[in-house]
Amino acid sequence: MISMTDKFKRTHYINDLSLQLRYIIMTLIVLLVFLGVSIWIVYVTGWSHLVEKLSQIYPQARLVEILRLIYLRLAFGFLILLPVALALTLSLSHTVAGPLVRIKRYLRLMAKGEFDLAPIVLRRFDELKDVAGLINEITAKLGPRFQERRKLIESLQATAQALRNDLQRLPSAGQEIHRKANYLTDTLRILE
Repeated sequence: MISMTDKFKRTHYINDLSLQLRYIIMTLIVLLVFLGVSIWIVYVTGWSHLVEKLSQIYPQARLVEILRLIYLRLAFGFLILLPVALALTLSLSHTVAGPLVRIKRYLRLMAKGEFDLAPIVLRRFDELKDVAGLINEITAKLGPRFQERRKLIESLQATAQALRNDLQRLPSAGQEIHRKANYLTDTLRILE
């Protein structure tokens, strides 16, 4: 028996490249803003005071070397965290992009008039489950109606064709009945 986790296991982490790239860029911008604000806060709240105190202890050249080393370690730490942030962002964006791709595909089928669809099933940690649930609800309600409508149209088309065939056998039936049969056929084409 296949479990839900086996059935919907992630195989592609990039589902909607443009969406996921926008998400990653937005996250990187936020990350850089937080980095800038953090550096500013550290500088304003204590760095200048620390440098002032250290300048009394260390010679100027040694203090510059210490500060350069601190800056390099901060930059190195940021560069180490950057791929981790990118990986986490890609993983998180997948929880939105995956369901969006599935929902778009489903809505395209519904737009073509296909309502005999299995319900949308999303993974446990995916987002947009409420949207998928609403689409499933709409499909469950509209599916039978569209099936009835399709059957009614087919029945009316068969009746119109039978009427047309009967009219061709009866030349004296008149143009008025033939015109009404054509009107019925044209109306049915609009309903399709």
